[in-house]
Amino acid sequence: MAEELLVFVVDDDPIILDVLASVLGESSRVETFGSGRECLERTAAQTPDLFLLDVSMPEIDGYALCRQLKEDWSTQDVPVLFLSASDDVETRLACYEAGGDDFIRKPFNPDELLSKLEVSRRLLADKRALREQAGYAQRTAMSAMASMGELGVVLQFLSRSFACRTLEELARGLLDAIGQYDLHGAVQLRLDGQVLSLSPNGHDLPLEVSVLNHVREAGRIFQFRSRCVFNYGEVTLLVNDMPLDDAERCGRIRDNAALLAEGAEARRQALAAESLAQQRRQGIEAALPELQKALDAVQGNYRRNCYELTQLMVEFEETLAKSFINLGLTESQEEELTAMASGFMRRMVGTQDQALGIVDQLRELAQRLGRLVGR
Repeated sequence: MAEELLVFVVDDDPIILDVLASVLGESSRVETFGSGRECLERTAAQTPDLFLLDVSMPEIDGYALCRQLKEDWSTQDVPVLFLSASDDVETRLACYEAGGDDFIRKPFNPDELLSKLEVSRRLLADKRALREQAGYAQRTAMSAMASMGELGVVLQFLSRSFACRTLEELARGLLDAIGQYDLHGAVQLRLDGQVLSLSPNGHDLPLEVSVLNHVREAGRIFQFRSRCVFNYGEVTLLVNDMPLDDAERCGRIRDNAALLAEGAEARRQALAAESLAQQRRQGIEAALPELQKALDAVQGNYRRNCYELTQLMVEFEETLAKSFINLGLTESQEEELTAMASGFMRRMVGTQDQALGIVDQLRELAQRLGRLVGR
């Protein structure tokens, strides 16, 4: 049985609070608050597992409340779901910028809400694990920056990318590379229908996925405020905190991040080629036993036909010789008919031999294919 979550719901509409409490109360413990201030006062004493915040509220709106929660060490890992009647890109980007983990449009579907609640259970566990690793990762990144130049980060990533065998390994390598510049962001890789979106916060977070899906069509390099997007083929790299206060460093970061994304796309293409080659190899390996079986059947059928044809030719020669007695032919006519029949029978045998030669060629080809795939 899944662990029961403690959910704090904040909305200035009492009716919405009652509805949300009723829907969520079936699988979670729910506490409701009519303002952001009430929520913060309660959070000082009790940390929930999930926040559900309305965007538009007096005094402290959902964005400001979320930022305060993310700045507090005790609540920064708690998932935040936003509720809003607005479903445009600006609202979603504002929720993402404030630190939100997901977005639900009003009026909401209860089944959708419960489904996202289940997703939050997994995200909560992932974030807690990531938090434990964050200190070590940060120290490692700073140590790497001290020992190499900015271009060295690119060269190191290109070298490491050759060892990447999966999209996740490649995405993590890309995030580690920008992390060595003390930057943060998200990456999306696409391969053969598989789409992987990854950030330091976890896998395929709904709000991050929606943002990445939107910016993947924004051009090769696209910058909006402190964010910069790099699109190369089926690789989308989003850097959240470009150093705008240092124009020179910002330019170098743009160049290096572009190289990183381009290198990741090259490795992604190699993974696609390797996957296709593996599929073809498996197809050949699967087909070889069937081909051998079919050739054995053809050869066996050929031998039976040869035997039966030989019997027929012998019977034909015997019948022809016996018929000469009643036909009243001269000796030269009998010899001519016998020679004609023998000629046709030799041609039939030659045709069969050619067919057997083709079977032998096919068998040799199957053996060569088997050697190529290591069977």
